[in-house]
Amino acid sequence: MKHIAIRKHYSYFTTDSDAIEGGVFDEKLERLDEEIATLLEKYGLTPLQHETRFIPTEKMSVCHCAQCGNLMINRDKNPARFDGDELYSDLAFVVLDGGSHEDQELCEECLPVTHRWGHFS
Repeated sequence: MKHIAIRKHYSYFTTDSDAIEGGVFDEKLERLDEEIATLLEKYGLTPLQHETRFIPTEKMSVCHCAQCGNLMINRDKNPARFDGDELYSDLAFVVLDGGSHEDQELCEECLPVTHRWGHFS
């Protein structure tokens, strides 16, 4: 039986609205895409597609976990998370849930289980 294995790779960079509107990263990202395609082909993989999404950090309460550094949404500040928006549906395992605990922003994996957004709560 033949199978097709589809692999996703995620990365991120921080920018601002002016840089997005000005297309500051367009050429840089195009060069990156070309290099990634070459690298994938070197290992016998076929590049399929890529996309870049811009998430407004303050509006969505996205930050880094103070303990492990994972990207997270502080659900104490944004309980709706991504509001079921299809644009973000596949990012759930990349941008973790989290919350505030003892003056720190912690992801679901670092929060104590007693916290409502804790991983095992």
